[in-house]
Amino acid sequence: MRNELLTWFAREGMLLSSATSSDDPDDDEIKIVVKPPMIALSRASKDFRECPDPLDFGYPESSLEMMNIDDMNQFVMEWLEHAVAAGMGRCFVCNQILDNSDEKPWDAVLITRDIYCWLLVHFDCKRYLSRDLKGRNPFEVAADPPEIFGDMCI
Repeated sequence: MRNELLTWFAREGMLLSSATSSDDPDDDEIKIVVKPPMIALSRASKDFRECPDPLDFGYPESSLEMMNIDDMNQFVMEWLEHAVAAGMGRCFVCNQILDNSDEKPWDAVLITRDIYCWLLVHFDCKRYLSRDLKGRNPFEVAADPPEIFGDMCI
């Protein structure tokens, strides 16, 4: 992830940090890990992605300076719509494949408690979301780079 995007998340108060020390009494080193928000295309560990960078989609380099959280939410929502259209998105609760038809509408939700993560969920499944988030530790999840959707570029 680009340093400018990490800085933006820090400015918005969206970075999590964890400090650990070595079990060796002779080693007094403390390791600090910083975790930016992720995207969950499903509840499976293999479906977590790093947040896409607007620069990768044709936004000008200065765009992050002007963006606020609402702008980032809109950008991520557009990315998620493309992921669902590509058949990559599943409801975080019921694990059904999402589509862009109106049969079972879905939403993107930004989780800001214990973990910073955008995820996909059916409207009807939202009430069970907190149950399915319990026990998730953002520092135990490895996020892959986000896909680049060519038709999303500005």
